[in-house]
Amino acid sequence: MRFSFSSLALVVVLAVGTPAQAQGPSYEERSLGAATAPVQVIEYSSLLCSHCATFHKDILPQIKKEYIDTGKVRWVFRDHSLGSPLALGAAMITRCAPMDTYYPLMGTLFANQRAWASAPNPMEALQSYAALAGMDKDAVAACLDSESVFKGIRDGEAEAEAAGVDSTPSFLINGKPVIVGAQSVEQFRAVLDPLLAAKK
Repeated sequence: MRFSFSSLALVVVLAVGTPAQAQGPSYEERSLGAATAPVQVIEYSSLLCSHCATFHKDILPQIKKEYIDTGKVRWVFRDHSLGSPLALGAAMITRCAPMDTYYPLMGTLFANQRAWASAPNPMEALQSYAALAGMDKDAVAACLDSESVFKGIRDGEAEAEAAGVDSTPSFLINGKPVIVGAQSVEQFRAVLDPLLAAKK
Protein backbone atom coordinates (compact mmCIF):
# COMPACT_ATOMS: atom_id res chain seq x y z
CA MET A 1 0.00 0.00 0.00
CA ARG A 2 1.49 3.34 -1.00
CA PHE A 3 1.34 6.61 0.84
CA SER A 4 -1.49 8.90 -0.27
CA PHE A 5 -0.82 12.54 -0.96
CA SER A 6 -4.46 13.35 -0.22
CA SER A 7 -4.90 11.47 3.03
CA LEU A 8 -2.25 11.03 5.69
CA ALA A 9 -4.45 8.39 7.31
CA LEU A 10 -3.27 5.86 4.74
CA VAL A 11 0.25 6.36 5.99
CA VAL A 12 -0.64 4.22 8.98
CA VAL A 13 -0.93 1.19 6.71
CA LEU A 14 2.78 1.30 6.12
CA ALA A 15 3.43 0.90 9.82
CA VAL A 16 1.86 -2.53 9.90
CA GLY A 17 2.40 -3.90 6.41
CA THR A 18 4.88 -3.87 3.57
CA PRO A 19 4.45 -2.17 0.19
CA ALA A 20 2.91 -4.30 -2.52
CA GLN A 21 5.49 -3.80 -5.23
CA ALA A 22 8.64 -5.89 -5.17
CA GLN A 23 10.31 -3.90 -7.95
CA GLY A 24 11.21 -0.25 -8.26
CA PRO A 25 13.83 1.71 -6.32
CA SER A 26 16.18 -0.38 -4.23
CA TYR A 27 17.65 0.25 -0.81
CA GLU A 28 21.25 1.46 -0.90
CA GLU A 29 23.69 2.32 1.85
CA ARG A 30 24.26 6.04 2.27
CA SER A 31 27.51 7.28 3.73
CA LEU A 32 30.14 10.00 3.75
CA GLY A 33 33.87 9.41 3.73
CA ALA A 34 36.26 6.79 2.44
CA ALA A 35 35.28 3.14 2.64
CA THR A 36 38.86 2.48 3.80
CA ALA A 37 38.66 4.87 6.77
CA PRO A 38 40.01 3.24 9.96
CA VAL A 39 36.94 4.15 12.01
CA GLN A 40 33.30 3.71 11.05
CA VAL A 41 30.43 5.56 12.70
CA ILE A 42 26.84 4.46 12.12
CA GLU A 43 24.34 7.18 12.93
CA TYR A 44 20.76 6.16 13.68
CA SER A 45 18.42 9.10 13.32
CA SER A 46 14.83 10.03 12.62
CA LEU A 47 13.85 12.89 10.35
CA LEU A 48 11.23 13.84 12.95
CA CYS A 49 13.78 13.98 15.78
CA SER A 50 14.57 17.55 16.88
CA HIS A 51 17.84 16.47 18.53
CA CYS A 52 18.86 14.83 15.24
CA ALA A 53 18.14 18.09 13.44
CA THR A 54 20.31 19.96 15.95
CA PHE A 55 23.11 17.46 15.48
CA HIS A 56 23.04 17.79 11.70
CA LYS A 57 22.97 21.58 11.86
CA ASP A 58 25.44 22.33 14.61
CA ILE A 59 27.71 19.33 15.17
CA LEU A 60 28.05 17.10 12.11
CA PRO A 61 29.57 19.83 9.88
CA GLN A 62 32.56 20.13 12.22
CA ILE A 63 32.93 16.35 12.51
CA LYS A 64 32.80 16.14 8.73
CA LYS A 65 35.54 18.73 8.42
CA GLU A 66 37.83 17.15 11.01
CA TYR A 67 37.28 13.44 10.52
CA ILE A 68 35.27 12.55 7.43
CA ASP A 69 36.83 14.84 4.82
CA THR A 70 40.30 13.91 6.08
CA GLY A 71 39.78 10.18 5.51
CA LYS A 72 39.77 9.25 9.19
CA VAL A 73 36.10 8.29 9.56
CA ARG A 74 33.43 6.75 7.36
CA TRP A 75 30.00 8.00 8.42
CA VAL A 76 27.05 5.73 7.64
CA PHE A 77 23.47 7.00 7.82
CA ARG A 78 20.75 4.65 9.06
CA ASP A 79 17.11 5.45 9.66
CA HIS A 80 15.20 4.72 12.84
CA SER A 81 11.57 5.83 12.66
CA LEU A 82 10.83 4.77 16.26
CA GLY A 83 7.39 3.63 15.17
CA SER A 84 6.36 6.81 13.35
CA PRO A 85 4.83 6.17 9.90
CA LEU A 86 5.57 9.76 8.85
CA ALA A 87 9.23 9.45 9.82
CA LEU A 88 9.38 6.16 7.92
CA GLY A 89 7.82 7.73 4.84
CA ALA A 90 10.26 10.65 4.95
CA ALA A 91 13.17 8.23 5.34
CA MET A 92 12.00 6.22 2.33
CA ILE A 93 11.82 9.35 0.19
CA THR A 94 15.35 10.45 1.10
CA ARG A 95 16.64 6.93 0.38
CA CYS A 96 15.20 7.12 -3.13
CA ALA A 97 16.79 10.48 -3.89
CA PRO A 98 19.73 10.41 -6.32
CA MET A 99 22.98 9.66 -4.51
CA ASP A 100 24.35 13.18 -4.91
CA THR A 101 21.19 14.77 -3.53
CA TYR A 102 20.60 12.42 -0.58
CA TYR A 103 22.69 14.34 1.95
CA PRO A 104 21.41 17.80 0.88
CA LEU A 105 17.79 16.56 0.93
CA MET A 106 18.23 15.10 4.39
CA GLY A 107 19.72 18.38 5.58
CA THR A 108 16.84 20.32 4.06
CA LEU A 109 14.26 18.11 5.78
CA PHE A 110 16.04 18.53 9.11
CA ALA A 111 16.27 22.30 8.63
CA ASN A 112 12.56 22.54 7.77
CA GLN A 113 11.39 19.83 10.14
CA ARG A 114 8.65 21.84 11.82
CA ALA A 115 7.27 23.12 8.52
CA TRP A 116 6.63 19.75 6.87
CA ALA A 117 5.88 17.77 10.03
CA SER A 118 3.13 20.17 11.08
CA ALA A 119 1.76 20.87 7.59
CA PRO A 120 -1.94 20.09 6.96
CA ASN A 121 -0.77 17.38 4.55
CA PRO A 122 2.80 16.38 5.50
CA MET A 123 3.19 14.03 2.54
CA GLU A 124 2.44 16.83 0.07
CA ALA A 125 4.96 18.98 1.91
CA LEU A 126 7.53 16.19 1.63
CA GLN A 127 6.78 15.95 -2.09
CA SER A 128 7.71 19.61 -2.53
CA TYR A 129 11.08 19.01 -0.90
CA ALA A 130 11.61 15.82 -2.90
CA ALA A 131 11.06 17.87 -6.07
CA LEU A 132 14.13 19.90 -5.14
CA ALA A 133 16.08 16.65 -5.32
CA GLY A 134 14.70 15.89 -8.79
CA MET A 135 11.91 13.53 -7.72
CA ASP A 136 8.50 14.08 -9.29
CA LYS A 137 5.26 12.64 -7.87
CA ASP A 138 5.61 9.41 -9.84
CA ALA A 139 9.13 8.89 -8.48
CA VAL A 140 7.97 9.49 -4.92
CA ALA A 141 4.99 7.18 -5.34
CA ALA A 142 7.24 4.44 -6.75
CA CYS A 143 9.61 4.96 -3.85
CA LEU A 144 6.88 4.58 -1.27
CA ASP A 145 5.77 1.37 -2.99
CA SER A 146 9.28 -0.10 -2.94
CA GLU A 147 9.53 -3.27 -0.90
CA SER A 148 13.33 -3.06 -1.09
CA VAL A 149 13.52 0.42 0.43
CA PHE A 150 10.94 -0.43 3.08
CA LYS A 151 12.70 -3.67 4.02
CA GLY A 152 16.13 -2.04 4.03
CA ILE A 153 15.02 0.56 6.55
CA ARG A 154 13.17 -1.99 8.67
CA ASP A 155 16.17 -4.33 8.68
CA GLY A 156 18.36 -1.45 9.84
CA GLU A 157 15.92 -0.65 12.62
CA ALA A 158 15.94 -4.29 13.72
CA GLU A 159 19.76 -4.22 13.84
CA ALA A 160 19.63 -1.02 15.87
CA GLU A 161 17.23 -2.51 18.37
CA ALA A 162 19.36 -5.64 18.65
CA ALA A 163 22.31 -3.38 19.50
CA GLY A 164 20.29 -1.66 22.20
CA VAL A 165 19.48 1.51 20.29
CA ASP A 166 16.15 2.88 21.50
CA SER A 167 16.48 6.63 20.90
CA THR A 168 17.79 9.02 18.29
CA PRO A 169 20.33 10.13 17.48
CA SER A 170 22.46 7.18 18.53
CA PHE A 171 25.91 6.33 17.24
CA LEU A 172 27.65 3.00 16.87
CA ILE A 173 31.39 3.42 16.58
CA ASN A 174 33.24 0.46 15.08
CA GLY A 175 30.17 -1.66 15.71
CA LYS A 176 29.55 -0.71 19.33
CA PRO A 177 26.91 1.70 20.69
CA VAL A 178 28.97 4.48 22.23
CA ILE A 179 27.27 7.88 22.00
CA VAL A 180 23.61 8.76 22.51
CA GLY A 181 22.11 12.17 21.82
CA ALA A 182 23.28 15.34 20.08
CA GLN A 183 26.56 15.43 21.95
CA SER A 184 29.25 18.04 21.42
CA VAL A 185 32.15 17.78 18.99
CA GLU A 186 34.45 17.52 22.01
CA GLN A 187 32.68 14.37 23.16
CA PHE A 188 33.08 12.81 19.73
CA ARG A 189 36.76 13.76 19.72
CA ALA A 190 37.16 12.03 23.10
CA VAL A 191 35.96 8.78 21.55
CA LEU A 192 37.36 9.03 18.02
CA ASP A 193 40.89 10.29 18.74
CA PRO A 194 41.97 7.31 20.90
CA LEU A 195 40.56 4.87 18.31
CA LEU A 196 42.44 6.63 15.53
CA ALA A 197 45.63 6.71 17.57
CA ALA A 198 45.38 2.96 18.12
CA LYS A 199 45.11 2.39 14.36
CA LYS A 200 48.44 4.09 13.64
